[in-house]
Amino acid sequence: MVALIMPKSWLADLKARLASPTDPPSQSDHHLGILAFEAAATMARLVSIHNSLASPHILQLRSDMRSQAISYLISPDQPYLLRLACADILSDLDRAADAVSRLSFRCRSAFPRAFSTTYSDAKNGSLMSLVEEFSLKNGSDKRIRKMDKQVAAAARLYSEMDTLNDLEASERKMDEWKKHSGPIPMQQQQNAAAAVDNGSDLLRRELRAQRQRVAKLMDESLWQVSFDKAVSMMAKAALSILYRICLIFSQFVHGLPPVYYNMYDSLYSYTPSPNRKAKAKAKSSSGPMAMDSPKPPIYETAVRHSAPLFMRKDDKSKPLEKLVRCMVPPPSTVGSAGMALRYANVILAADKLLAMRSGDPQPSDQGDDGDEEDEWGTREELYEMLPVGVRAAVKAKLKECWKKDVLAIADRGVADGWGQVIKGLLSWLGPMARDTERWHEERNLDRMQRFATGPRTLMLKTLHFADLEKTEAAMVEVLVGLSCMCWYHEQHQRPLSRSIQI
Repeated sequence: MVALIMPKSWLADLKARLASPTDPPSQSDHHLGILAFEAAATMARLVSIHNSLASPHILQLRSDMRSQAISYLISPDQPYLLRLACADILSDLDRAADAVSRLSFRCRSAFPRAFSTTYSDAKNGSLMSLVEEFSLKNGSDKRIRKMDKQVAAAARLYSEMDTLNDLEASERKMDEWKKHSGPIPMQQQQNAAAAVDNGSDLLRRELRAQRQRVAKLMDESLWQVSFDKAVSMMAKAALSILYRICLIFSQFVHGLPPVYYNMYDSLYSYTPSPNRKAKAKAKSSSGPMAMDSPKPPIYETAVRHSAPLFMRKDDKSKPLEKLVRCMVPPPSTVGSAGMALRYANVILAADKLLAMRSGDPQPSDQGDDGDEEDEWGTREELYEMLPVGVRAAVKAKLKECWKKDVLAIADRGVADGWGQVIKGLLSWLGPMARDTERWHEERNLDRMQRFATGPRTLMLKTLHFADLEKTEAAMVEVLVGLSCMCWYHEQHQRPLSRSIQI
C-alpha cells in the first residue's frame, strides 16, 4: 500500500482557495502584499474615470458630440449620445467597483468589507445619504492625488521586480554554466575562472543592490498598506465618482440616483451652471413644480428637467440595467458586424496613402525606390484589408467612373478635385479611426497599460456605434478617389511597369 503525502504548501493553498470570502482575515493577510498590483490597477482605473469627468474633458466631449463624424455616422440626437457616454463611464466604474468588492472581503472594518452592498444601495437611490455619511463632497481631489501617487509607486515596483527577476535568471544561468562546463586547458582554465569570478561578483553586487531597491519600494508602496486603508480609499473614491457622474448626466439620463448639489461644494464646478431663463421656464416643464420661497434654496436638484428616455410602460427592468445594456451596438452598426478595428485600419492606411500622394513629387523623389516600395506596400496592405463587399463596391464604382468619361479622369483638375474630396472625408473619418485604434490599445493585455491613469477613449468616439452602410459608403468614396489619383500620377508623373487596381 502506497501512502499519498500531500505537500504542506499545496494544502495551505487549498485551504486558502476553499476558505469562505466572509471569513475574517488572519493577521498574516492584513497587508496587500502581492495583491498590491491588483489594487494599483483598480486605483488607476478610478483615477482615469475621475480625470475623464473633469470640466475640460466634459466640454470636449460635448464638442465631439457635435462633430460631423458622430452626427452623421452615429446620431445627431444629443440626449442619446449623452446616454451612451454615461453608460460607458458607468460600466467602467462598475468594473472598478467589482475589483474593489473582491478586495473588500479581506478587510476587517465594517464599511469597506460591505462595499458591495453599499455600492448597490448607492445605485438604487441611497447615494446622497452615503455622500453625507462619508463626507464625500470634500477631499475628493486629495484622495485622487494620493491614489495617483500609489499607482506610480506600484508601477515602479513592478518594473524593478521585473529587473530583479532578470538578474536572478542570469545568476541561475551562470551557476548552471559553472556546473556543466567541460574540461579546458590549465592556462585557459585560469583565465576563464578569473573572468567568471569577476562577472559573478559584479552580478551579485548588482543583484544585492536591486534587492535593496525592491525592498525599499515595497515599504513605500501599497505592498505594506493594509487592506482596510487601501479598500476604504478606493471605496470612497468609487462613491464620489458615482456622485460626480450623477451631477453631470442626471439632467439628461433617466435612471441615475437623485443627487443634490450645493453651489459652495467643490464638486459644483463640474455641473452645468443654472440658467435664469431656464429656471423661469421650469414651471411649465414636466417634473416637480417650482415653489417660490422668500429665501434662496441652498440645494438644487440635478434631476429637475430629467425625463424618461426610451422607456416603455411594459419595461420592468431597472433603469441602470437598461442603461448599461445600451452599450451593445445595434445590429446595423460597424461594431455589431465586428469590423470596427478593421475599418479603422483601412481608413488609416488610406490616410497614409493620401499623405504620400499629396502634392507633386519632387525630381529627387522620382528615383527614390524606398518611397516607391513603401507606397506599393501600403497599397497592397490596403487592398488585402478590404472585405469582399467593400472591394466589390469599389470595383463597381470604378467601372462606372471609367464608363462616364475616361479622359476626365486623366485631367489634372479632376485629380485635384478628387484629392479635395478625399481630404474632406478623411478630415472627420481619420480622427474616429484613430480613436478606434486607441480604444483597442487601451484595452489590450499590456501589463504596464494597467497602471495608466489618463482619460480613456469613450466607445462613443469610435466606429463601434457608426452606421455600417454609411461608413462603407464613405470608405468607398475615399478608395475610389485614391484609385483615380494613383492612376493619374502613374500616367503623368510616375510611369510604372506594374499596377495594382483596387
